[in-house]
Amino acid sequence: MVTLPLMWLMGVNLRTVIFGIPPALPELRHDLGLSYSASGAVTSVVLATLGLGSVPGAVLGARLGAQRTVTFTSIGLGLAAAARLLPPQIFWLFAGTIGLALCVALAQPSLPVLVRRWYPGSVPRVSGIYSNGILVGSTVGASFTPLGDHLFGWQATFLVWAGLALVTGALWAWLTRRDDTGPAPSRLLESIRDRRVWQILALFTFQNIAYYTAVTWLPFLLRGQSPFYVSLVFLCMNLFPLPLLLLVTMLPWSYPVSTAFYVAAGVITLVGSVCMLLGLVHLAWLSGFFVGLGSGAAFIAALALPPMVAGTETEASAFTALVFFLGYFLAFTGPVLAGSIADASGSITAAFWPSVVGAALMALMGLLVPRTMR
Repeated sequence: MVTLPLMWLMGVNLRTVIFGIPPALPELRHDLGLSYSASGAVTSVVLATLGLGSVPGAVLGARLGAQRTVTFTSIGLGLAAAARLLPPQIFWLFAGTIGLALCVALAQPSLPVLVRRWYPGSVPRVSGIYSNGILVGSTVGASFTPLGDHLFGWQATFLVWAGLALVTGALWAWLTRRDDTGPAPSRLLESIRDRRVWQILALFTFQNIAYYTAVTWLPFLLRGQSPFYVSLVFLCMNLFPLPLLLLVTMLPWSYPVSTAFYVAAGVITLVGSVCMLLGLVHLAWLSGFFVGLGSGAAFIAALALPPMVAGTETEASAFTALVFFLGYFLAFTGPVLAGSIADASGSITAAFWPSVVGAALMALMGLLVPRTMR
């Protein structure tokens, strides 16, 4: 069925533009005269917008229809990504980044609804495929941007990811089934009182802090290394964990409610984050792999929980919106706090402290949360 590969492709689309930003930050900082704090804010503003736009995204999906919401926001994503190249560049860098993050935020609550609606008997498997697309998008954006930046400049990479978003939006509009489902009653207020939302939120937030802090400041740690080594590190961080993560989604076990799964993910992420904190540039490929594997495992599990434990489509959308809203909004503190630490200490390696703390808290929450989900 064509909707399944398109679901995967949409996951790719929602991350290539975002993860094409961090590898270009050193050049952006140089060309635009940004401080470390302002450089970290470019990533942090993405996380804050992803959070703030999630609840309006759930409302928009209910009113406009989930399929149409994803179509319009994907096209808007491409336009906002291209707008980052307009003059004056500092203004449009932040305005376009906020715009593209808002489009991603508006689209995300609708996709778990479509997973549940189109594949009611295979929610964990299809959610895993969609999550795999997100991880592949992260890989493509983070790994190919350093090479594209080296060969053609960061402006060209911004255009490439914008074009991919427009093409994906057109394919989605053309090939997916029309969504004529009427407005659904909002369950946001009821869901706020559901303790499962807060438990999923804790897992989602801490893995975001660990991952986004690491992916933002790795290019600065690797400053002066060849673009091929930088690309290799991001491949190790985002691509090489994918076979293991895909295998997890295919095995007949309930990994989203496994305590051992989350604790292992947290410990693996912690080891990689500590290596970055110690400034082990020659082992950046290995520490990147650990952070990517551990945080990626926690991500796919936390993303599968809302449609898995919710009782209805509306509740699944509300759970997802609230987790994204607070999870991304709280996680924005990681990269910007890391930038402030780097500015204050004069040390790039000190910027990885939020990643270390986030990984440790992720392992701790893994001991507490999954057993109550069962």
